[in-house]
Amino acid sequence: MNCRSLIMSLSIICGVAVSSHVQAFSLPQPASEIKASKLAHIELRANHGDAEAEFLLGLMYLSGRFVTEDKPLGMQWMQRAAEQGHDKAQQTLADLTFEGNIVSRDLATAERWYLSLSEQGNKWAEFRLGFIYAAGGEGVERNCGKAVERFNAVGDDVSRGNVAWILATCPEAEYRNGTKAVEIAQSLVESNEQDPTNLDNLAAAYAELGDFQLAIQTQQKAIDALKQTAEINRSDEFEQRLQTYQSKQPYREIIPLGQ
Repeated sequence: MNCRSLIMSLSIICGVAVSSHVQAFSLPQPASEIKASKLAHIELRANHGDAEAEFLLGLMYLSGRFVTEDKPLGMQWMQRAAEQGHDKAQQTLADLTFEGNIVSRDLATAERWYLSLSEQGNKWAEFRLGFIYAAGGEGVERNCGKAVERFNAVGDDVSRGNVAWILATCPEAEYRNGTKAVEIAQSLVESNEQDPTNLDNLAAAYAELGDFQLAIQTQQKAIDALKQTAEINRSDEFEQRLQTYQSKQPYREIIPLGQ
């Protein structure tokens, strides 16, 4: 091999070696640049009407993650995604406006999006609608009939217990049905006779039927069962209902909004 060929071969080998060396020891992109790049990509997609990007951008502004927290702007992006049928955005809007912790409570807005989700078979939406109609307020009229309908659509034991309670305690007589309330509450007690809530529901149902002796006996059992649980802080309300039944009066209550 002549000198010229040897020099060319060495040049090629060195070039490959240097190239590999640079790739092996290339500096990683700074985390701040990666975040900025991802944010810019999401913003670009959101501004072009991509519902998933709008949802993600809404979450970012609501939480202050990767951006300066801006709840009104976050809700605007979440609204845009929800209007396009993004189910996670719809549930986020409904949950936030129902709970009223991060943004102001707005039951009319929560109702709108829970109704949309319920049409998609979302049981959580049905459950929340039950509380909205049982409590009312914030732009939504209280309606025990609608509340019962929504809780029945869920069908689990907690929802059935809520149905029994509404049928026994709703302030509007047209929605009360003591016989049905007793039937539901008895079936729940049979499945778990140590649950203080089941016993509480049954006592209220007996009181609605005017059987105050059974109401008193059952409420006392509810109080005894409550003492064996971590919900001992509810003792005052259980005792108050016992006193109501001892005065031969049924109990009336508007179900408070759940969280």
